[in-house]
Amino acid sequence: MSAYQRESTEKLTGVTETLLITLYARYLETQRPDSFFQDLKAVEVLDKINYDFNRYAKGWKSNLGVIVRLQEFDQIIRELLTDKPNATVINLGCGLCTRFDRIDNGSVRWYEIDLPDVIELRRKFFEENERYQFIGKSVLDFSWIDQIQRLPNQHLVIVMEGVSCYLSEADNRALMSQICTRLSPTEFIFDVISRRISNNSANHDTVSKTDAEFKSGIDNSKDLENWEPGITLKSEHCYLTRIAAHTARLPLWARYIAPILIPLFKQGGRILHLQIHKNA
Repeated sequence: MSAYQRESTEKLTGVTETLLITLYARYLETQRPDSFFQDLKAVEVLDKINYDFNRYAKGWKSNLGVIVRLQEFDQIIRELLTDKPNATVINLGCGLCTRFDRIDNGSVRWYEIDLPDVIELRRKFFEENERYQFIGKSVLDFSWIDQIQRLPNQHLVIVMEGVSCYLSEADNRALMSQICTRLSPTEFIFDVISRRISNNSANHDTVSKTDAEFKSGIDNSKDLENWEPGITLKSEHCYLTRIAAHTARLPLWARYIAPILIPLFKQGGRILHLQIHKNA
């Protein structure tokens, strides 16, 4: 497909442009001869998009981090669906995520939610059906909640990958409040970065190539239990420590100091699994 026939990304600016970072990471990993993750849909989509992805080519930390993060998310959600195969999953800030293609069990009901321009682009490559639906609204436009169809006592899982760091603490708290008030009981799985990283968008190896910036970070995951009544931190997954297991992917200098970097990796990025109980 020639460049003039490819889908435009002109409407993707600021935070929405960062969905191309994660798409590119999945594309790169799939193309590698030593790949440990395959996403053929990402390759198909990227080849049909008009965008200069070369700006992210040197972002080895981000590209590898995206892959180990999504693998951790996949594992958590697969385990939940094994136990609750008829659950409803809400994917907030979905971008061009392909997770449904990877872990659909034939019975889960799945909602992809993102800004209208993102959903417009998404519909170029993905088809909706009765169990798989898209909602074109900001995650902070809480009217998306009204469109969720949930049977009585149906298990609900909310997923938000690579989004919370682009929201202010006030926005994250507002979202959490709505989830607790209107969607509990539920499980909420999302990732956070440390405050140190959130203060250094300008030095990030891929985000710095866009107009997006980090707006918040969390150092103590247990603090979330004080945000709203009914929140329990079920588990914390320090996914970035898995980077050290892929030493062949690291620059030579990083291979030598990887053991020293592990404590920084541990704090830098975590996936939090919250259990949100319905308040009396």
